[in-house]
Amino acid sequence: MSARAYFDAVMPRLDWLGREQLPAIEQAGVLVADAIGGGHRVWVAKTTHCLHDEVTYRAGGLMAIHALDDPIVVEAGDVVLIGTNAGTTTLTVETALTAHERGASVVVLTQMAYEADPRVIPEHPSGTRLHEHADVLIDLGGQVGDGELAMADGMRIMPGSGVATLLAAWMILAEAIDRLGKAGKTPLMWESMQLTGAMTGNLERRRAYHRTGKGFVG
Repeated sequence: MSARAYFDAVMPRLDWLGREQLPAIEQAGVLVADAIGGGHRVWVAKTTHCLHDEVTYRAGGLMAIHALDDPIVVEAGDVVLIGTNAGTTTLTVETALTAHERGASVVVLTQMAYEADPRVIPEHPSGTRLHEHADVLIDLGGQVGDGELAMADGMRIMPGSGVATLLAAWMILAEAIDRLGKAGKTPLMWESMQLTGAMTGNLERRRAYHRTGKGFVG
């Protein structure tokens, strides 16, 4: 167990994610671009330890993306991102079901090797797993138990799902921004607060977003 061992385990996985899951990531980016370009919003379910905090109110991030506290706020035309180490919990599945009931699209980021393992029992009364409710499914790779390294007794430790989820999410958003720009719609973005004048610009863009409900100009 060492810093180098974790690095050596994670980096090939991220390379695999960037290559093999790129079509799905680009497809998710299209959904996000269409939602924002249509005056809708992107929601991030609080089903991971970090994703909803990483991509909301973030320097260099989109204004039209929000942490999802309660699916009651989801509207038709929105997109809901649901990330998890394995989508077998009641919360993840119920969030996807509610999003669909309210007319939103669902992008799932999960570790299929873990989620589909028969030893992991689905908790939701429907008996379904999260990936079964995905409009776009992004497989994060990974291991059963969500560990990149193994102890002598076989226990998997040092999770990789967080690193993989964040990479996939930022790739999705980068694709969406690119497509919005090509469509002549400049997305409203957060600029780093440490830069001179950024606060003023951020407040102006935020007021425009709140006034119009559109996360873009043009």
